[in-house]
Amino acid sequence: MSDLLKSAMGYFNTSPIISSDDEFIGQIVEVGAVKLRVKRVIAEGGFAFVYVVQDIQNETEYALKRLLGSDRQACDNIIRELNFHKQLSGHPNIVKYVAASFINHTNSAEYLLVSELCKGGSLIDCMGTTFEPDTVLKIIYQISKGISHMHNQNPPITHRDIKIENFLLTTDGELKLCDFGSATTDSFTPDVSWSAQQRDMLEDQLAFITTPMYRCPEQLDLWSNHEIGPKSDIWALGCVLYYLCFQKHPFEDSAKLRIVNANFKLPGDSRYLCFHDIIKGCLQVDPNKRFDVSMVLDRLGAISETKGWPLRGPLKLNVSLPRVDQKKRMKKMEINQCVMERNGK
Repeated sequence: MSDLLKSAMGYFNTSPIISSDDEFIGQIVEVGAVKLRVKRVIAEGGFAFVYVVQDIQNETEYALKRLLGSDRQACDNIIRELNFHKQLSGHPNIVKYVAASFINHTNSAEYLLVSELCKGGSLIDCMGTTFEPDTVLKIIYQISKGISHMHNQNPPITHRDIKIENFLLTTDGELKLCDFGSATTDSFTPDVSWSAQQRDMLEDQLAFITTPMYRCPEQLDLWSNHEIGPKSDIWALGCVLYYLCFQKHPFEDSAKLRIVNANFKLPGDSRYLCFHDIIKGCLQVDPNKRFDVSMVLDRLGAISETKGWPLRGPLKLNVSLPRVDQKKRMKKMEINQCVMERNGK
């Protein structure tokens, strides 16, 4: 899966990054009952493109994700992503699904997904400045509500790629979870009957659809025989909360040994002491001992009541660094991760 499918960046960046040879720009396309004019491409990858499109009737702008399926498995993955997105849409902390359509080509298939355009930026663009604790509370509450909506489906949906980049900000100050290309209703329960080959195959599959620094111990050490399911999102949620408090990731080097042993340190900034319990509860090696999302929400409610900080209300977050600097920083981190994985760390 391309990085584009695992990142929120393409949904919101309204700076025109126009490929002069993209014949899709300027076309009128019909997706469901919506007729749209393609204005510009804002992100692209090996098998997907994201455009800003405009409803020709009411001039509302949307994001249009164009996904190309080259084989049956790729098409099945895309269809699953579209179905999850449609199922989850309607929650205030999930990017709104608008419409989707399918075009069959001779040797491939093309899928068009229309969703709301979040013009406030990505949460990653807001990093680099210190958040006050009451702001952290509002942010992590909205993130947790989005995850709760997924985990409360029947059967529960695991996102499997919860990270800072996949939360977008609307102009109304709401955070929205996006990108369901890695989502699943499957859980895995390795036990003593599993062969080494089975474990290796699952580990490779998980490595393909997850982000290294957010992987949980049970995804990296299948010999632990811990269940791999919704609790993997809670580990990632703990990483996000740590990042919001301390402006750095607890496992930024993606080192396997540090992750499987939950080897992290909480900085001494006393302002965020109220979040230590949640971070520790999310970053438990054993998923059976790890918080679930309802426990996280309960503790956020307790902090709100004790401190007198509101849980709800619009977020007013500022982009602290030029977007290009943030992208360079993230690209450098991705390169470091790939090098470490290649070296087996």
